Amino acid sequence: MGGPVGVRNLNLRCIGGYHDGAAIRARPIVPIMVSSLVVVFSVVELLILPFAAQAFLWMDPLVAAAWMGLVVKTDGAAVAAGSITESLVLARAAEEGVVYEAGWMLNTTTTVKIFIDVFIGIWAVLLSAIWIYKIDPKPGEKIPISEIAGRFPKFVIGYFLLFLLLLGAALTLPRAAVDQLKVATGESDLFRNLFFAMTFFSIGLGADFKKLWAEGIGRLALVYVLCLFGFIIWIGLAISLLFFHGVYPPTVGGG
Repeated sequence: MGGPVGVRNLNLRCIGGYHDGAAIRARPIVPIMVSSLVVVFSVVELLILPFAAQAFLWMDPLVAAAWMGLVVKTDGAAVAAGSITESLVLARAAEEGVVYEAGWMLNTTTTVKIFIDVFIGIWAVLLSAIWIYKIDPKPGEKIPISEIAGRFPKFVIGYFLLFLLLLGAALTLPRAAVDQLKVATGESDLFRNLFFAMTFFSIGLGADFKKLWAEGIGRLALVYVLCLFGFIIWIGLAISLLFFHGVYPPTVGGG
């Protein structure tokens, strides 16, 4: 469940960044800079947080898994972090004589991340309303509701319709057909991963970092670092502890 879902949604966070920028009518370069920073720092988180989880949260595996889903920003990196964390934490727990079933941590990370993604459209609408009526109001001008609706990220509707379509197929197709679709999806993952990696590699090659620096990406990066390491990581950890502390995956042979 975890891998394919995460790969299919790898771009959702960057898309959300673009639509959040559109919600406040930001300069076109601003969403580009934010999306670039999100991708770069997701890689940094991917290299650091799983090992921190192994060192400090191995006794609470689902807390560690939820933490990855809450803190690592892009969906693909979050699922990758969940997979790495699961391997590290299960290995550490096995050293202590506790053998957990595989897959529970990865599925927890994926579920938490998708739950967050569901609310991208809602936050975009709220941000539009706050920006129009509170931050940048036009004196004497009444903003119609259609202005806010126009800033709603339309791709969210597509995801919702796709969900309904897949749900209907899952409820009506015979079990054998569903199993065949799972196999076909798994076989296509290699090509999806390849082309998606090529897409981001091409974006990186085409990026004009000199122009981004001139536009102020350095200051934006500093703010991002302060927010990420100053409170986002710790708030994510607190929420993970609140909901998953004391909840454990089943052990192998122990239920």
